[in-house]
Amino acid sequence: MSISSEHPQLQRQLYLLGYSQPLPVEASELVSVLLRDMQTALDRVKELEKEHTRLERDERVGRAAVEKSRGELHVLRTENNSLRSEILTLTREADKIRHEARGETYKWNKTIDDLRMSNLCLRAEGAESARKLDECQKRLEELISQKDPIPRLPRLSVSRPLDESLLRSTRVNVKMPPAPVIDLVDLSSRRITALEEEIDILESKLSQAKAEMKASEMDVKDRDLEIIRLNAQIEKSKPQRSAAIGDDSTEKERLEDQMEYMHEQNEALERQVKEQKEQFAREKDELHRRWVAAENERVRLSEQHQIPSAKPATPPLSAPSSAPPHMQAQSPELERLRSECANIKSLYAQTRDQLQELLKSGNAENRRLQQEAQNTESTLRQELDQLRNSSSAETARLRASLDKMPEYQRLAESREKQIQQLEQRLHSLSESLESTRQAHAKESDRLQQKLRDAQQRQGQIDTTLEEYKQLVEQHKKLDRSLKQAVGEVAEWRAKYDERDHKLSDLTRKVDEYRMSYKQSSSELRTCKRTLDAYGNDLASLREANEHLQRENERMRQEIEQLGRLKQAIEMSKDDYKRQLAKALSENEKHRSLVAHLQGERASLRVQVKAQFHLNQRLEQRLESVDPAYVVTGVNTEEPSTSVSYLDSHRLHRSATNLPTEGRRPQVLSRSSSAAHSTRSFEPRGYVDNELESTSSVSIP
Repeated sequence: MSISSEHPQLQRQLYLLGYSQPLPVEASELVSVLLRDMQTALDRVKELEKEHTRLERDERVGRAAVEKSRGELHVLRTENNSLRSEILTLTREADKIRHEARGETYKWNKTIDDLRMSNLCLRAEGAESARKLDECQKRLEELISQKDPIPRLPRLSVSRPLDESLLRSTRVNVKMPPAPVIDLVDLSSRRITALEEEIDILESKLSQAKAEMKASEMDVKDRDLEIIRLNAQIEKSKPQRSAAIGDDSTEKERLEDQMEYMHEQNEALERQVKEQKEQFAREKDELHRRWVAAENERVRLSEQHQIPSAKPATPPLSAPSSAPPHMQAQSPELERLRSECANIKSLYAQTRDQLQELLKSGNAENRRLQQEAQNTESTLRQELDQLRNSSSAETARLRASLDKMPEYQRLAESREKQIQQLEQRLHSLSESLESTRQAHAKESDRLQQKLRDAQQRQGQIDTTLEEYKQLVEQHKKLDRSLKQAVGEVAEWRAKYDERDHKLSDLTRKVDEYRMSYKQSSSELRTCKRTLDAYGNDLASLREANEHLQRENERMRQEIEQLGRLKQAIEMSKDDYKRQLAKALSENEKHRSLVAHLQGERASLRVQVKAQFHLNQRLEQRLESVDPAYVVTGVNTEEPSTSVSYLDSHRLHRSATNLPTEGRRPQVLSRSSSAAHSTRSFEPRGYVDNELESTSSVSIP
């Protein structure tokens, strides 16, 4: 009942699947099992396709996340490369600055050696000058002692004594000042001592500048070493970042500590710079105050010791119109004395002119020095205004350049002292000449002594002029060396300014690098956390991907099995189709056979009816002849004979029409034997039922 009820449903399913041929009943169970398996396989395939779609979507999401992480990693690598390039640029600049500092140090050392050599040469020249001055002094003393040009006047024979009132009237009550004495050795020794002190001051300033330069070089070297060490740490930490991410935090903390230490050092240096600036401001004020005081003192001294350029000449003494008789005898001597007095006056005028020229040149030189000092002061003031916020090294250089002011002041003071001494000499010489002019008549010995003194003074003046010329030459040399030193100081100041700018740029870049490093470290920590999350997600995605791969492999295997099963089903379906087509062709043949047999059945029915009527007539005839024999014969022989005849005739016809079919005669034989065994005579419906049962048989 179940197979018959499922058969139409299976037939409809096969029709929906595209199989229009009828399904045999015997194959219903197998087809139903195959359909159920195919339905289960299709459901499983749908589930696997859905799972595969979901896994592909998850994989796309994971790939998008991984691509995003790769983009962020690429950005971080780009930033890291840019920071590395900046560090390399800073390193190259630091190397260049260090190389320039070494060159400058070499130049400074060479300058120091040159200054030492020049100091030694100046000391040797000073010793030689002192020796020459001693020799000159001894030679002058020997010449004075050898010549002794003081002639004794011959005694005059007079008849009567001179009138003392006349002589007393010619005297002038002039207080003779002491004769000025110029100690050239002392002056030269003082000058040499002053020059040595200035050289010592310059050497101390140079050593201070060298110490500051060494300190700055050490700072630059420490900064370079710190930058190199940071570079090395960055280079070391870069390959280890992928292997040991946990060590980055320790290195970052160490780098942050180092950056904090550098920041503290920078603050300490800034405090030192601030203190140096304050000290520089105080020293500048003190130098300005000292310069103002020196300027006021110079103006006061110049006003106090100023000598007029045009001094009226002293009128010469004229002989009296009426000389007394006792004086006429002395007229040749007086004429000689007058000629000597005129010679002395001319010598005095010449000496005065020379001294005035020297005074004018000294005043011009003093004005030039004052102008240079004022120009230097204005230049220094401008530089001080411009470089008020400069570094400590620049402060030391400015202090060194400002320390040149005492040298100018000492030079001006020495010039003023020399001018004062020359004025004193001129004043004393004028007073002595005036006293000699007034007292030449009575004190010839004193006049001769004054002449010797004048000659000695002339020699001293000549030596003083020579010394002054030497001092002028030395001053010119010092001026040239000072200008050269000022030029070198300007060059060094420019170099140090450039270096300070570079250092400030480096400091700014280091600060920017520190800020960018802190920002990048924070971003790196964020990226690290994100990367850890991405790593965990990637690990889970990898596990899910592996699981999906295993599931895909299993599904692929199941799909392959299903494919093989489907192929087998297709093959079996083809076989069943072939068998079904064969069965259908056989069924058609059987139907044609059934139709033929039905026609034969109709003809046989007619024959059987005719034979039956004939048998009835024969029975009637036999009954009429011998009733007992006919009935027994008819009941025992005739029906079986007629039935056997029909069976033999049917088998003969079926064998004649279907010689190749072996199953139908067996069925017919079975039905005929059964009919013969069951009853001796079958009515008319027996053959119909047998034919109907035969027509309904189908071969699977």
